[in-house]
Amino acid sequence: MIQPQIIGFGAQKAGTTWLFDNLAMNPGIWRPVLKEMHFFNHVQSGSRWMFTAHKERISTQRARAVEKGGKRRAAALGKLLSLPMLSEEWYQEAYRPCPEDKQSMDITPAYAMLDEATIRYMDEFLGNSFKAIYLIRDPAARAISSVKKQAAIAGEKGASIDYWLEAVTHREVRIRSDYADAIGRMDKLLGDRVLYLPFGMIKRDPTGVLRCIEKHCGLPEGQYEQAANPKHVSPLVALPEGLTDAVRVLLADQYKWLEGRFDSDMLSQL
Repeated sequence: MIQPQIIGFGAQKAGTTWLFDNLAMNPGIWRPVLKEMHFFNHVQSGSRWMFTAHKERISTQRARAVEKGGKRRAAALGKLLSLPMLSEEWYQEAYRPCPEDKQSMDITPAYAMLDEATIRYMDEFLGNSFKAIYLIRDPAARAISSVKKQAAIAGEKGASIDYWLEAVTHREVRIRSDYADAIGRMDKLLGDRVLYLPFGMIKRDPTGVLRCIEKHCGLPEGQYEQAANPKHVSPLVALPEGLTDAVRVLLADQYKWLEGRFDSDMLSQL
């Protein structure tokens, strides 16, 4: 079977690091060298911004393997470093060590922005059988969370509502909040191979989320000791009064689309 067979499309700031770290504890999962491979968005855009970070992370893991005497792992990582970064050969080599009785994953939130041609390429490349996961967070909360770090860096300037509204209407933030576009493509091209789960369920019933994913992906039941622990908590930043309501107005079309696509139980847990 071609790996990976589990693809996380996002959404950004909706629990994807939590998802990766917990799925890595499942006995049916082989943990890849990187959480976010960025292979398919590189195929789409040709962007090279992730090359340096990928090389540094893989090199660090190789050095640790050498230090611990893990000759086989060190050799595998060395070969990966020798191949053209994010080429098809590189991506296949990254998953080659995965045992035949396990599945692996690629949890890259940027995949939510893939166009139809690239999703079709992904489907063909991975053998038309992979399962997809998409975590959905309240549109305004997701957009605001994505801006918190830069607002904290901005200091006093980041305290004004005008700063926040300009930031959340930035093109990339808006694209990442465009559930109608992203889910519409996945519905059209992947159908019921996509499992949609509400972000709020991670806090309310984290093990339940993982059980849903196990069933969807054909994984054995795992024990998730860290399931209740949040990952990448946003910095504490005071939000300007009225910001959430203002962002909800800006994203009104997304709320309307979600109401037409999902039931009330799903929507109440975003």
